[in-house]
Amino acid sequence: MEIIPASRSDVTPTDEMLAAWADFLRLDVAQGDASPRTVATYQAQVRDFLGWCVARGIHPALATEDDLKAYRAHLTERYARATVATRLTAVRRFYEAAVWRGFRPDNPAAGIRPPRERTAREERVKFLPLEGLKRLLDAPVHPRRGVRDRAILALMGVHGLRVGEVVALDMVDLDLEAGTLTVTGKGDKVRTIYLVDFSRERLVDWLAVREQVADGGETALFVALDRARRFVGRRMTRRAVEALTDRYLEREGLKRDGISCHSLRHSAAVWARAFGATVDALADMLGHASVDTTRIYAKIVRKMEENPARFLEVALGEPGNGLGAGR
Repeated sequence: MEIIPASRSDVTPTDEMLAAWADFLRLDVAQGDASPRTVATYQAQVRDFLGWCVARGIHPALATEDDLKAYRAHLTERYARATVATRLTAVRRFYEAAVWRGFRPDNPAAGIRPPRERTAREERVKFLPLEGLKRLLDAPVHPRRGVRDRAILALMGVHGLRVGEVVALDMVDLDLEAGTLTVTGKGDKVRTIYLVDFSRERLVDWLAVREQVADGGETALFVALDRARRFVGRRMTRRAVEALTDRYLEREGLKRDGISCHSLRHSAAVWARAFGATVDALADMLGHASVDTTRIYAKIVRKMEENPARFLEVALGEPGNGLGAGR
């Protein structure tokens, strides 16, 4: 990316602002303990902002609040509110670093917030119907790739693992004898997942295949197969897991707006709650820092169970129910 040169001696060059930003990420984000993924995400989002500045001839050191509002409008045209919010947060922190280093007296992004969310939280949770989840979990049939993919889908669709958690799993994290899986989640928080027969059997099947294909010394639980030859036998990437999930969703006719890898996590939570899992147990399984985050699934299930139309459906099917003639 081209760096806009400072045209005045009193304007801080962009490369110096980036250096301050790098220090800020290392020392300040997550109290100096940000995960590599968090750091990489912030860096990518700030690079996108700087690219936007380059295209418009705006020097980042001289950007105004109006410039940042224009950037927000640019984001809003292209992304969902949640994505706009995270990208604005990265830019806001970029300018916090500039203020911290004395490159600017103010933060032009300080008052810039994403557009107000008009959709209720529970309406933004996308999950598969139970029958659709069953079909998806059984969709992989290839004698090698399918064995691996069935294990991956089970961890996401039954135990609610995030994509990043799946690809980060190492062989040492799996204890088949104890029936447990050690998962490192957001903020490097570690939790124990208790396998069920459904997932344990799929992992056993995959280990038999993995033994034949994994590179010597490879620690990853899930490794690449068949596609890009130079990556065969090595740790899978997030993109690979997202692509295989989308492929099976398409094949089963389940793919639609909002349905993706993360929808399997939502599906696991919604249906586990629907069949009796407590909110506290769900929070532990999903690795939520606060049980308040998990209550969204309880609300979704409650709305399904207490659907007023179900009561009317019963009444409509009963002749002579004694109701008045109406108006």
